[in-house]
Amino acid sequence: MGNGMNNNFMGSVNLSDEEMEEMNLEITHNEGAQLITFILGKEKYGLDILAVRELISYPEGLTQIPGMPDFIVGMFNLRGLVIPVMDLRIKFGMASEEELSEYSVIIIVQVEEKNIGLIVDSVADVIFVKEEDIQETTEMAVHVDTKFIKGVAKTKDEMVILMDIYHLLSKSQFESLTELENG
Repeated sequence: MGNGMNNNFMGSVNLSDEEMEEMNLEITHNEGAQLITFILGKEKYGLDILAVRELISYPEGLTQIPGMPDFIVGMFNLRGLVIPVMDLRIKFGMASEEELSEYSVIIIVQVEEKNIGLIVDSVADVIFVKEEDIQETTEMAVHVDTKFIKGVAKTKDEMVILMDIYHLLSKSQFESLTELENG
């Protein structure tokens, strides 16, 4: 073995039917949109997982940004990228008496080539939702402005509010964040 040669072993494993049954392999195929779900207040929200770049714990110090709307609570440096951070509780006009907890997370999403951090109370899970299980916003009444919402997904256990991240910021707010990054 000490002769510097690399020993690669190739082979196969033969399993009996009983051994195969004992392995209890489960293969599933899910159809529909894949969403990451998170908690904000007492509600569960969902985002298209393809828009999510990263999940991070709340950073120690956010740098305040003068002249920004109050729901843009600051920015931080993530591996050389300036990431503005939006507090969704403030944006949605929710009571913010609850302070950030150990479960608070920033979800980094990408909107038109721009990374934005969204503060949420906690991340729940990843789910698949079929198109037929989504109810449009025109058919519902919720306490949040529906221009930020695509609809509501009905899962077997609960309802998930589907957020539309492309409408969280007005065009001028989005442009001011882009100018901030470009300096």
